[in-house]
Parts: sequence; C-alpha cells; structure tokens
Amino acid sequence: MRFPSITSLLAGAVLACTSLVSAADKSANGAIQIQDVQLSLMSADGSSQHGEKLEYPTPSLTNWALEPDSILRLTFGIIDSSNGKGFAPQHAHVRFTDAETAATTLLPVQIKGKGKARFDLKSSTLPASIRASSGTHTLTLLLGHPSSIAPLSYTFGTVSLPAPRLLPVPKHRHDLSSKKDGEPAFVVQPEIEWTFNTGEKVVGKGVSAVGTGIVVGLPVAVWFMTGARVLPNLKTQSATPTTLLFLLSLIGLEALILKYWINWRLYQFLPPFLGLGVISAYIGKVALGQVQKRRIAAQVLSTGSVVVDVTANGKGGKVGVVKTK
Repeated sequence: MRFPSITSLLAGAVLACTSLVSAADKSANGAIQIQDVQLSLMSADGSSQHGEKLEYPTPSLTNWALEPDSILRLTFGIIDSSNGKGFAPQHAHVRFTDAETAATTLLPVQIKGKGKARFDLKSSTLPASIRASSGTHTLTLLLGHPSSIAPLSYTFGTVSLPAPRLLPVPKHRHDLSSKKDGEPAFVVQPEIEWTFNTGEKVVGKGVSAVGTGIVVGLPVAVWFMTGARVLPNLKTQSATPTTLLFLLSLIGLEALILKYWINWRLYQFLPPFLGLGVISAYIGKVALGQVQKRRIAAQVLSTGSVVVDVTANGKGGKVGVVKTK
C-alpha cells in the first residue's frame, strides 16, 4: 500500500485553507438581495388593475400589456445579506431589451431610506429610445455598488408597450429598403434641390438718382453759397519752406499710420511715429509763427500801422500792431 507524500498533504492543506478563507470573506462581504417584490399594473388615476408578488430569481410569467395611460410599478426592498439590514446601492437601474433588435435602454430606479425602492413606467411619458422600438421588451433589474458586495441581476418580466405611443424604428446606415424580386438593391434617388439665400434687393434707379443727388448736391450747394462770399475777399500768399516741411511731416505721419494698418506691429509703429510727431509739432509751431508775422506785415502795409515787439527781450517772436495817427 502506497501512502501520499508530505508534499501532497501540504498542498491539500493549503487549498483547503484558501477555500475556507474565500468562503469566509465572501460571507463577510455579503451580497445584494431583494425582498417583498411587487409588480403592479395601475391606471392613470392610481387604482390598481393587476398585481403580482415575485420571488427572486423566478420571473413573472405574465405578459404585461400597457394601455396608453397606464402605469407599470415595481416595488421592492434591498438588503445586505451580511447583516440583513436595508441597503441603498449606488447603481440601480431597470434594463429594457428589445425583443427584436436586442437594443437596450437603462432607466433609473428610485431608492429611499432603508433600501425601499420603486420604479414607475408611465405610458404617457415613455423615453424616445423605448418608443422607437418593436414594442416588446424584457425587463431586468440591475443593482450594484462600488465595493466588494456582490451585485444582483434579476430578469423579472416582459412588457408590451401601447401601439399609439410607439415611434417608427430608426433604420441603420446599412439597412436596405424592402424590394421585390428582381429589383436592384440600389436605385437612382431624386435630385436634391438646395434653396440658397435670395439676392439683395436692387434699389430702383429713380430712388438711387434722388439719393445720389442729395448726397452730392447738398455739399456742392453749400460750397457755392459760402464761396460766393469768401472768394472775392480771399487773399492768398505763397507757401514758405517751413510750411511745406510741415505739410510733408503730416503726410509722413499719415504714411506711417497706413503702414501700421497694412503689416506693422505696434512696437514697430510707435518709435518712428512718436519721433516724427515731435518734429512735426516743432515745425508746425515755427510755420504758424511765420504765417502770423506775414499776416501782420501785410496788415501794416495796408493800414500804415507800426509793428511792435511785445516781448521783454525781443526774442520771443511775439509782435503787436500799433496804429499811427
């Protein structure tokens, strides 16, 4: 007779201890359980039409057919199997699985204190994802929590939605339309006509002519009216070199602004603009002083007045006119 070796005995003992620890850990962590499961069909006024008590994991054998204004209500209690107390899992949903397309939709379950839960499906306010379906769905309760406690999945029944509340099932991208035998799968579709914005309305020639006449004629009329009074008494003088330099500096400032508007940065524009601005201010002061002297000199010649320097030292450039008797 051959006895087992010491190694085999040790391996068996380790496996037995591991199984005991796993079983104890699972028992300590517990699992989500449900009790007092009640599935009811109610009318719009809240009166119960049909009700059934369920026992997990046995599903309901009734095909729950909803009317356009009925309510399907599921109520149950949630407990933790490790201590038998009420428990509120973080994830609680009812999954709707379409019997034809297998498309799924999750709807939340309301959970109150001490694990009391309720789910209402109202025919009058069905979600669009459920309405656009075949109308027959398998209902599965899903409960879970982000911890070591075991989740729960319970398929508890089948529901048929009212036909007036359903929407057409959307076609997928590669679905082919129904065709008769011998017809091609793809045919030429009608041309798509696009409607663009209409063009701007053109103003009539008469209205345009009147507007142009007002815009152009009014300034010209004002110019002629004022020019008839100013031109006979206008006396012109030839420009001095300083005046020409002042005009050139102003043109230079305009050119710098144009350059800045085209492609210059602000740091490229400011230094030459400030420098030329200071020069233009100085030249302008000198040019205006010369114009003032020329104007006073012309007035002296025409009236016989005497030009007098009104500054203290005679270097200020300010002059006055004193009429002689």
